[in-house]
Amino acid sequence: MNDALYARVFATLKERIESGAIDVGERLPTQSQLADEFGVSTITIKHALDMLDRAGYIKRRPRLGSEVISRTAGLGAARSTSTLPTIGCVLTSFDDSFGTRVLWGILDASLGRANVVLGRTEGFHDREQGLLAQYRDLGVDGLILQPGSSEWIAPAILDLVSTQLPLVILDRNLDGLPVSTVCSDNVASGRAAAEHLFGLGHRNIGLVTSSGTVSTLDDRHRGFVYAHAEHALAFTSAHEYRKVSSVVPDHEVSVDDDLANLKEFLTTNSHLTGFVASEHAVGLLLVRALRELGLEVPQDVSVVSFDAPQHVFDDEVRRFTHIDQHEHALGQATLESVLAQLSERGRVAKQVLPTELVVGETTAPPRR
Repeated sequence: MNDALYARVFATLKERIESGAIDVGERLPTQSQLADEFGVSTITIKHALDMLDRAGYIKRRPRLGSEVISRTAGLGAARSTSTLPTIGCVLTSFDDSFGTRVLWGILDASLGRANVVLGRTEGFHDREQGLLAQYRDLGVDGLILQPGSSEWIAPAILDLVSTQLPLVILDRNLDGLPVSTVCSDNVASGRAAAEHLFGLGHRNIGLVTSSGTVSTLDDRHRGFVYAHAEHALAFTSAHEYRKVSSVVPDHEVSVDDDLANLKEFLTTNSHLTGFVASEHAVGLLLVRALRELGLEVPQDVSVVSFDAPQHVFDDEVRRFTHIDQHEHALGQATLESVLAQLSERGRVAKQVLPTELVVGETTAPPRR
């Protein structure tokens, strides 16, 4: 995993200070000037300057800028990591298609600012409850949670909310609870995926999702339906299949059973020329089912999925047309939200991050 951008900026400025290129008593360039020089955001520069301040190299003063006060690390650098807040992070799971880059964002944003303890639930309610209780008893300063369900709320969550322990819900909405959340704009994402197919000329499209009970899927479904209304096209629930279970962590349905059921759905709806798959794993299963029916993607049927692994070293891997959730930014925003609550207990903030449609190799105009 690459170091965070602000860690690189920190290292470069630290070297300049230690070498005397920037002398004691001099002021560093402004955040805007440094952002232009390094080609990064001012937020990234702020993080790097905060690290230099804590390490004892500079002193940051409001409206006066950052002044170099020492060529060597001061007390800030010698500070034990035990003085940093400890944040518990409980995810359902993570892989290259979704989750790993979210975790990167959390860990990158925590550099020099927090210790992160990671747990994984695989979507099981008892694990989620157990990990939350375990971290609470451990005395963590804050928690990040990706719930396995939006319908079942772990009792430990209610306890955490009542005690105002900093808590951020990631990639989910828990309606009715005064708790901070960070998620992608899934309604707009579902709409954008469907509109891409409509823009290519498809008029009969379907939706294939997992059987999971999370708000993310409901929001994507809502956006898919909205796109039909905006294009004055009829929508029918017969064109959606929402029972793919082998990709859901807490289900024991085999891939073969899912394939058989999915192929039956595709055969019944053979007039559909395009599909939106709710996640990458569902998209892979859908493409496999289509091929077993003798249909090629995108020559016969187009597929848009959510998220996609970054196959940096393999140009032969087919890249899905997909919705990119900017996972690294999701992770960073989540960690920032927890730290903000440490400074302001009881603070509740709802953040919805934009997404982006990335055109790949799985969509094309329908055959005439």
